[in-house]
Amino acid sequence: MTNEEIQRTMEFIIKHQESFSERMEVLSESHAKSEGRITRLEGAFVNLYSTVSKLADTAAKHEKALATLTESQAHTDERSNNLIDVVERLISEGRNGGPDRKKRRK
Repeated sequence: MTNEEIQRTMEFIIKHQESFSERMEVLSESHAKSEGRITRLEGAFVNLYSTVSKLADTAAKHEKALATLTESQAHTDERSNNLIDVVERLISEGRNGGPDRKKRRK
């Protein structure tokens, strides 16, 4: 190899090294930006997970409360039905202040 060929080869290598260095710098900056985005995404995910967990806890509490209310409503319905039965029986037996009551006064 001649001196001139060696010089051209060295220049070629130096140009490619400079280009490689420039690309590495761009990639490094891009990587730093990506790291920032990933960090923000991690924070958002933690907040989202916490919110979903709280919602699940709240839903479980509401489910228990709804079961209690349903049971209470069934008990209230039963008592209302019993009262309706008593009132209907009293009405059908003539104890509602109708003619049978007046007959007893006489």
